[in-house]
Amino acid sequence: MLSPELQQEKVLPQSQNDVDLGTSDTWTPQSWRKRPAIAQDIEYKEPLALEDVLRTVGSLPPLVSTVKIELARQHFAAAARGEAFVLQGGDCAESFQDVRPLIVQQKVQLLHEQSRLISGGLGLPVVTVGRIAGQYAKPRSSPFETLPDGSKVYSFRGENVNGFHLDERTPDPNRLLQAYFHSRATLDLMKAYPSLPTPPSGDPIASPGRDLFRTNSLDELGQGAIFTSHEALHLPYESAVTHGRYNTSATFVWIGERTRQLNGPHIEYIRGIRNPIGIKVGPNMRPQELVDLLDLILRPQDGQDTQDGRVTLITRLGVDQVETVLPPLIHAVRKAGHKPVWMCDPCHGNTKVTPSGIKTRCVETMVQEVIRTFETHRANGSFMGGLHLEQTGEFVTECVDAWDTYCEGDLTTNYRSLCDPRLSYIQALTVVRSFLDHVRCATSKANGL
Repeated sequence: MLSPELQQEKVLPQSQNDVDLGTSDTWTPQSWRKRPAIAQDIEYKEPLALEDVLRTVGSLPPLVSTVKIELARQHFAAAARGEAFVLQGGDCAESFQDVRPLIVQQKVQLLHEQSRLISGGLGLPVVTVGRIAGQYAKPRSSPFETLPDGSKVYSFRGENVNGFHLDERTPDPNRLLQAYFHSRATLDLMKAYPSLPTPPSGDPIASPGRDLFRTNSLDELGQGAIFTSHEALHLPYESAVTHGRYNTSATFVWIGERTRQLNGPHIEYIRGIRNPIGIKVGPNMRPQELVDLLDLILRPQDGQDTQDGRVTLITRLGVDQVETVLPPLIHAVRKAGHKPVWMCDPCHGNTKVTPSGIKTRCVETMVQEVIRTFETHRANGSFMGGLHLEQTGEFVTECVDAWDTYCEGDLTTNYRSLCDPRLSYIQALTVVRSFLDHVRCATSKANGL
């Protein structure tokens, strides 16, 4: 049972950011509408139909309970203190067609196996987060796509907006309702495969975080041991499923590189919700810009309520830029007094396009970014508390094992992603195992073994 304080909606106090940014001193799930034009906005031909769908979505039962969201906040706070590790993995963009028992089972099985490996390798509890049951909206560099014949169609924006095929590109508000029910069906399928990560034997690292995980079994809350997540991109939908200060469509939501403008509507929206939230951090992020974002988002919401770990910084820097870009960000955030979860995303900064136009990624390169990120945090007195992978439990051929051994034709054998390339089941395990092998070797060397 939540305390009365958590059950009541609070009004955020006015701060300097309110004056500088023109922010009202009250937040509501709809206050983002007062901000400048929405980045990645969707052009619907029938706005009234959209509003009708949103009212229906808002009247439906929550997909995720507020109790689970509050529990997740505690677990993310433990990761920010170095007492736990967050694993986040799943599709770049989910497909309605993949809401099938076998496909969902494979995704869940992969996450559980990775979590068991990490828990044993690091000696820490693992917070398992799936990009699942709602990752349907995708940002694009342009709202339109030019076809070979010179004609234009709407870009594919994820299956809760339009279809992948050219004759389905007109945004359809009814897809938001479909997204809700496909998310509900996915959650129901996930319940059939509950499994908590096995704690490491010997309990080599004692911590309050470990006690927290013992006394708050996720299985007691249903939906297995996996928290769900997606990008909070489609603000009309996100605000429709927000009740009080809880986004009830997922436990963890994040803001991408294209929508994290300080005075933008997406930041206005996420600053008021109690869910753990993520911010993607690319190589162009300036230290002061990051501090300003954290200062704005982390204003106290509930009196003495701690904000440690509420924000997860998901760095996606590219293997060659980690060691130069990351240290100034670490030092600026520490100096400002913030305690986020630092998570490494080795996928997005290392995407390449083949001569024939196929997007792919290399396992070896991704492993190197994870290792460099881990070592950079350690060298700067910080803690890499999470790993973010775009992956699937299926045996797809979207990523390559090494740049010098792959054949471009092999990528088309089973390339099924709706957007970016995903690691296959074996490749995703390889990334985790390679990272843990490095940690073990580094620890042994440090201990003189």
